[in-house]
Amino acid sequence: MVRRVDLGAPSGWPAVVAEAVAALRRNEVVVLPAEGLYGYHVRADRPAALEALQRLKPREPGRGWILLLPDAVPPEPPSPWSITFSPRASALAAAHWPGPLTMVLPAPPGMPPDLMAADGTVAVRCPGSEFLRAVIAAAEVPLVTTSANRPGGAAPARFEDCLLDGVALGIDAGPLPGLPSTVIRVDGSVVRVLRSGAVTVEGEAP
Repeated sequence: MVRRVDLGAPSGWPAVVAEAVAALRRNEVVVLPAEGLYGYHVRADRPAALEALQRLKPREPGRGWILLLPDAVPPEPPSPWSITFSPRASALAAAHWPGPLTMVLPAPPGMPPDLMAADGTVAVRCPGSEFLRAVIAAAEVPLVTTSANRPGGAAPARFEDCLLDGVALGIDAGPLPGLPSTVIRVDGSVVRVLRSGAVTVEGEAP
């Protein structure tokens, strides 16, 4: 049975962050609030955790996941998370991160294959939720996320609407705005909008 924890006031966040990080270290799937929706989260460096996420929310091979970074500056090489940003991608990150903008970029050497799309790209975001960034920073590794619903279902803006089968821990922050992140693909200076969302970015339609 899932353990539900109220997020509460920021003064109490350190204890909640510690509980979430402990669950993530046990390779468990944790439901956390982002800036717009609730999502499943696991550690990006744990194959067993990614397998648990795949069982909970199956997706076709080669689709990849969304990688969450704790801040707008990616780690330096030789980290497997040292994603290279083109000048255009860097400008978009500076304008919209932390925030609900997901960018599909070329994956760096060493990126775990299970995180990448079939074309060698990876989707990354620095979330606008201060609490979620605190969890990522405390975990000391990027997190993998997807919305907390059945494949093809509506992404939940309320904790009670999350699909919790197979979830160890859920953090309830109350109702969220309900807007997903905008998803774009950046190839050099070319921007393609793959999904409209909470922020507006000028680019080519998919």
